[in-house]
Amino acid sequence: MLCIKIMKINCLIAILIIQKSNNMRIKKSTYALLAFGLLFMISCNQTNSNDQLSIIPVPMQWQTNKEYFAISGRTKLICSKHIEARKVAEYLAKKIGSYTQFTIEIEDEVESESNDNTILLKIDSSCNNLNSEGYRLKVHSDGIQIQANSAKGLFYGVQSLLQMFPPAFYNSVITSEIIVSGVEITDQPRFPYRGMHLDVSRHMFPVSFIKRYIDLLAMYKYNTFHWHLTDDQGWRIEIKQYPKLTEIGAFRDSTLVGHSDKLPLKYDGVPYGGYYTQEQIKDIVQYASDRMITIIPEIEMPGHTLAALAAYPEYACTQGPFQVAGTWGVFEDIYCPKEETFTFLENILTEVIDLFPGTYIHIGGDEAPKDRWKESAFCQQLKKEQGLKDEHQLQSYFIRRIETFLNGKGRKLIGWDEILDGGLSPNATVMSWRGEKGGIAAAQQGHDAIMTPGAYCYFNHYQAEPETEPLAFGNYLTLKKVYSYEPVPKELDSAEAVHILGAQGNVWTEYLANPENVEYMVLPRMAALAEVDWSQPTNKNWKFFYQRLLVHFKVYEALGYHYSKGSYKVNIMTTSDSAGVWNIELQSEIPNAQIYYTTTGDDPDLFSTKYVSPFLVDTSSTIKAAIIENGTMKSVSKQIISKHKAFGAKLTLKTNPDSRYAGGDASILVDGLIGGNGFSDGHWIGFNGNDLELEMELLHPDTIRSVSMRFYQDQPSWIFLPQEWSVTLYDMEKPSYVKGSFSFPVDSVDSQVAIQEVKIVLAPALRSKLVIKVTGLKKNPAWHPGAGENAWFFVDEIAVN
Repeated sequence: MLCIKIMKINCLIAILIIQKSNNMRIKKSTYALLAFGLLFMISCNQTNSNDQLSIIPVPMQWQTNKEYFAISGRTKLICSKHIEARKVAEYLAKKIGSYTQFTIEIEDEVESESNDNTILLKIDSSCNNLNSEGYRLKVHSDGIQIQANSAKGLFYGVQSLLQMFPPAFYNSVITSEIIVSGVEITDQPRFPYRGMHLDVSRHMFPVSFIKRYIDLLAMYKYNTFHWHLTDDQGWRIEIKQYPKLTEIGAFRDSTLVGHSDKLPLKYDGVPYGGYYTQEQIKDIVQYASDRMITIIPEIEMPGHTLAALAAYPEYACTQGPFQVAGTWGVFEDIYCPKEETFTFLENILTEVIDLFPGTYIHIGGDEAPKDRWKESAFCQQLKKEQGLKDEHQLQSYFIRRIETFLNGKGRKLIGWDEILDGGLSPNATVMSWRGEKGGIAAAQQGHDAIMTPGAYCYFNHYQAEPETEPLAFGNYLTLKKVYSYEPVPKELDSAEAVHILGAQGNVWTEYLANPENVEYMVLPRMAALAEVDWSQPTNKNWKFFYQRLLVHFKVYEALGYHYSKGSYKVNIMTTSDSAGVWNIELQSEIPNAQIYYTTTGDDPDLFSTKYVSPFLVDTSSTIKAAIIENGTMKSVSKQIISKHKAFGAKLTLKTNPDSRYAGGDASILVDGLIGGNGFSDGHWIGFNGNDLELEMELLHPDTIRSVSMRFYQDQPSWIFLPQEWSVTLYDMEKPSYVKGSFSFPVDSVDSQVAIQEVKIVLAPALRSKLVIKVTGLKKNPAWHPGAGENAWFFVDEIAVN
């Protein structure tokens, strides 16, 4: 608003001066005033506030000043007389020329006579106190200086400079000058590995998009692109010695429509496929290298290999024939560890090594079922010959063979954390995706690890409420949760912690069929993880990050990137005391959001109570809350509170739930908080292949007339209603009891998610002790795709009345 007012004043000044100029009565001071006014108008339009910083990831140290520098066609770009520095200078000059109507002339430092009106890119030994990717950036009225001890540091300094350009720069509307606010920055990354992944097997993307994706990585100072090139659903890399890998393995007959856990499965019936030629790959590798990004290719083995086996079935344990998969998941047919297979893979890897000059080759190693190996006479004989105890050690033997080959070629093996099973190869690096345990185990054994746990780093998961989002994987990963991630587990001491190289964001593309989908899923979560990887934890601040991100939203729009504005969900946080009074706090990842709520079950609107601070609830209630922005109500959050006689009761579990769905402890079954439509929302407890038995001790004896319990069903996710549940009321003074039970329909087929609350009515009795038993289904029924595997059941609030 201040800018607008001053602009109006400046316009009036300019008019007055022009009028005076007609009378030839202009003084030097008047010229100065006019110049100041016009420059102020420009700066209001094209600069970020001097006391603000819009750079992501946030630098290690920075100090703004009151100066500014104007880049124009008269500005010279001076660089160290060094070929790599020259490349960085050419990159910057090309960027400026692409979005403006002027060009920047490049000169070598020794040939330049003046430092005024210059941008200096200098490889400088005085920066040796920074690591090889660190830089110093200074913006003053006479010019810009970026200094580093390597070209990488210069490049990252350039990325920070580009982020200081106003978003209008990317709209190609600046014709004369780019105004850059004054600042001094000293910066370097926290971690040496900062990665983003992209799966091109499930869905493939054109070369133009791969480069556009790499541009995003460069913008946020990532230095590694993990390119997932092969899987069951398609082989995407040309291997000249084995042409059928792309002639057959690159194409599938059809693709699954919708989620893979929704029965019956449906397919589109449309052939799908493609691959990257070696020439295209060389071009992409060079494009990435010019942006200081190393590409790690992933060639899956021994599992996730149906596409390869469809082309060359002789390398399986069975005869085939095999088809390139059109659905997702894990398949039993994998490579057989015979000599012919190793020759096949070594020949493939030889061509891969020639294309990718980086240190690492990723061999997958994940989700390799051992069924075919157990059935194979050859594999069983190989186990005996090698003295291997089981199929996990056989996989370790497989991985070691490949690692020995790669090491002989001067490369290192990297794989998903399953390569730990059966013993880790001597020089392997572990990519920890099944939580952090794999990374912890690797680091404690002295191996390097890269952290990419699904709970924080899987960008194919929903980032906001599923009902408002495009199709994605069912888990939920918000921008704020990504930002909260700490890659170094607390279980590691300082000597072990150095083996954590950094974190990586993964993008699996089962449900991402086009570039727009990919962009939407990675932006802005990619920016959040960049700050996790680059910045010191003490410099991280969620509100400051989001404030900077708002500027980046404008850049995304100018560049035509599709992006999410994050989750507008209101998190209803509750705590309670022993008297059954709940303290309610409403939170959102959107800073300063306008939240409205009700406690009556009605949807909130602008006439509802506006949330200011936590409030208390002491009766059964249905709380609904939502953000209202520009008159539009976002998604409504709901929490039902049920006050009943079992609230706060003492529970003793005789059987244990699965540790992944234990809800902290059993007390969540009597906390008065009713679980929602997602079994992973923290209110449900899950049992896998076993039963539930618990004892409940009420706070004091009371007349009990009924007991109710809630059950969750999602058969495609292997979650079934139990067979039976029962409740027994015991008299503490004499050997008598009251019992009731409920039997569920057996073998009913229902693919819909359902929540069933079942009440058992009892003869009224004064009691304080209850025993509850739930008998699970144990195994998935014969008609189910997972027949014979352990079945789940989930339970929630036990209400006593």
